[in-house]
Amino acid sequence: GGRVRERAGRMAEPPPGIVPAFLSGTTMEVFGLRPEEGVTEETPFKRVGVKKILDDIQFKGVISDFQPFKKQIESYKNGDVPAEELELLVVLDSDMVYDQNFYFCVTEEAAQGVIEQFESAKGGGEAGGGGGGGGGPCQTSAL
Repeated sequence: GGRVRERAGRMAEPPPGIVPAFLSGTTMEVFGLRPEEGVTEETPFKRVGVKKILDDIQFKGVISDFQPFKKQIESYKNGDVPAEELELLVVLDSDMVYDQNFYFCVTEEAAQGVIEQFESAKGGGEAGGGGGGGGGPCQTSAL
């Protein structure tokens, strides 16, 4: 029976490459992820150095908020980017879609997907859901 695939109503199943995590105030401070400062409603994501995260895990051990995800973070790759320059996309989940206050992307595909999602939401303004064609006027913002 396909009963097990029932949606748990409460919490969305994170897509592949997305890891929900609860980050404490201290962690937000350290990584510059404080809501309204490091991350905002408009731009709720930020790239954080993988090395910095792994240093945090090394330094704090089990009390690091990232400790449970060490394996996933260590295995993160982005093409030919050297390990010490790798950055994870960390996203403020203010609606707690995945039941935590943040999530981060452990694949570059996931990261690009998240960025596109927010970019298109931003470009759409209040005109909810009119995301048909691109090429809106004045939307040629370079990266």
